[in-house]
Amino acid sequence: MIKHFLTLAFIFIFTLQYAFGNAQASVCTKFYMEAIAPYISENGEVGDISPEIIEEYNLFRKDNIYFVGALALVNDDFKRADLRQYNVHLSADLGHMISLRIPIQHLKNVMQLPGMRYIETGETVSPEMEFSIPDTRTDSVHAGLGGLEMPYKGDGVIVVIIDWGFDYTHPVFYDENMENLRLTRAWDQNKMSGPPPDGYNFGTEYVGMAELLAAEQDTLYVFGPGSHGTHVGGIAGGNGAGSEHVGTAPEAELIFISLRRDAPSLVDAYNYVTDYAASVGKPYVVNMSFGSHLGPHDGTSLKNQGIDYYAGAGQVFVGSAGNNGNNNFHLKHDFTEDGDTLKTVVTFTPIMSESFGQTLSMWGSEFSSFAVALKLVDNNNIPVYETAFFNSADEPALNDTILLPNAGDTLILRMQSVSQSALNDKPNIRFEVRNTSNLKTVLYMVSDDATVHIWNNVRMNNRYTNWGRTLSSNYPGAVQGNPDYGLGEPAGVGKNVITVGSYKAERILPNGNLGFGNISNFSSKGPTVDGRTKPDITAPGQDVTSSVNSFDPSPGIIDFTVEFEGKNFPFSTYSGTSMSGPAVTGIVALMLQASPLISATRVKEILKETARLDNRTGEIGPEGTLNWGWGKINALAAVLVAETVVSINDFSIAPESTKIYPNPASQILFVETTIPVESYRIFDLNGRLILEKHADFSMQNSLQIPIEHLKKGSYLIQLNSSEKTIIDQFIVM
Repeated sequence: MIKHFLTLAFIFIFTLQYAFGNAQASVCTKFYMEAIAPYISENGEVGDISPEIIEEYNLFRKDNIYFVGALALVNDDFKRADLRQYNVHLSADLGHMISLRIPIQHLKNVMQLPGMRYIETGETVSPEMEFSIPDTRTDSVHAGLGGLEMPYKGDGVIVVIIDWGFDYTHPVFYDENMENLRLTRAWDQNKMSGPPPDGYNFGTEYVGMAELLAAEQDTLYVFGPGSHGTHVGGIAGGNGAGSEHVGTAPEAELIFISLRRDAPSLVDAYNYVTDYAASVGKPYVVNMSFGSHLGPHDGTSLKNQGIDYYAGAGQVFVGSAGNNGNNNFHLKHDFTEDGDTLKTVVTFTPIMSESFGQTLSMWGSEFSSFAVALKLVDNNNIPVYETAFFNSADEPALNDTILLPNAGDTLILRMQSVSQSALNDKPNIRFEVRNTSNLKTVLYMVSDDATVHIWNNVRMNNRYTNWGRTLSSNYPGAVQGNPDYGLGEPAGVGKNVITVGSYKAERILPNGNLGFGNISNFSSKGPTVDGRTKPDITAPGQDVTSSVNSFDPSPGIIDFTVEFEGKNFPFSTYSGTSMSGPAVTGIVALMLQASPLISATRVKEILKETARLDNRTGEIGPEGTLNWGWGKINALAAVLVAETVVSINDFSIAPESTKIYPNPASQILFVETTIPVESYRIFDLNGRLILEKHADFSMQNSLQIPIEHLKKGSYLIQLNSSEKTIIDQFIVM
């Protein structure tokens, strides 16, 4: 029957004919280069690019040049000055990883630069979605009860919300007197009119109350008008605006970042926040209520490597587990134990005008290979169309459109692959499938040596989603999917992220009994592909009432409004791990207020150690569980423990004993002390050792330390003697 079908577009199965040079291209980069190639002439001139391509790959135009964002891994041979010849803008620099904005006609040139190991464009993320305060015991922390030294509401701590759909004018973001915005700055990465923050060449930064109120809201981007960020911000740091729906850190300073959805913009957001927090000497906690299922789910993605770099003392990252707890969208198969052919049926979401079909993201184990094929069968399971097997070792690519028997029905197949990713030595194939017919789509897979994971997610025309769809067994020999390994990236699988699942907050029922408190059926389950237990903790995320965007024409059902300065501002009830994540983010802010330089690792440990168990969670052992983590968050217990954590300030000595000046400094740091110091160390606030020197103070009581090589920001200096160790903080300007 295959011979009766008409191929509408030329099929090509090939290894991309681009001169990748020294750098390995990710699967997303290969998709991007294929899509953008028709718009670039042989002499490098760029034609008019379709709006669909601009939206799908997050391109932006500045000074008549189209730029694409990229993250790159580099080695010691790489010279950053080489980027200038191609007008490349470098923003975040993490040493081994850099964030770039590259003119689209020069991506191949940049990939050929010496020292360039790996480059990634187009990796995107999407958003995840009155009783939570008492349920989490946060009300006791706000009141200073339970043996706390004082009330904690987040004062002196920065809460960062990276999201979309912000209403900068909502009264929940004011102080308790409703006079001044606690929202001090926002970076709308999608608004290109500028001015951008210093050091970046995209987006618009608003600083101060006047600019924020004048801007009113963030840009209507690919998700359209929205309230997601406003709702999330209200949970983490809203003051309630006179209502009972108060956030967990209602006195924290707030920063809102409207993300461009891609990985380089996300790492740039981390860098932006870190620089600002260092300049004002405050700890911060970042909330990430979004995710993706394109990556390896093992913590090695570049988004996760960015978090690993920044997480440290007074720098904490919190994120949502995801909303695929009731979706059988994942499969794991170990071909080393079972060499048979794996078969599963790909379920499609109903095709809508804005949807393409499904994305099958497939990752094998280290140094292995696997092969996949697709077969379309009718209601009698008779094959109607089938592809060849594509082996990851060959790095195949595919772009094919096929007319199926019924008029108007088509099959579109797109594929890119890498044989051994520079991230983790794993093979990766991404298959994008659109099937408008009633034929079943069966995925076949074979391997001799791989353990393979498959995730099936909805693919919109111009963006990926994290919406899982079933892998079904309704074909002879086919295997049913499961919700395991359902945590999204980066927040669900990061090694230095506090991952939050969702339950429905307990409440007193009309009969006087305590009700609810069960895990939300949508809350994604672990583990991670590398075997770590996730989520770490759970919090209320089901039926949570919070602020929504007053400029959003469709914010959902409005529960009530509050009047402020002649305008009504709405509140609504949403559900999702997007709601449980910010509840924990605000509680972490309370812990940081109690101990400003507590490490990100210790914060996570405390949340696990103090987690609350009940008859819904059951007994949870030291290894945790794959739906509850280590239990329900207990803010009071967590902040009580945080108060006992010795902070860096406890080691500082009086000014008359030791002087460190000037502070801030730029070239030379002077140290004068009466303590017989034998050596000194300088650390950044992530705890990484920057400099270590022997220092003989026996003949002198002062030291001059060159610091011109240090980047701007806050550092710790540790002075060591046989008697004691003293630590103090200084700032490089």
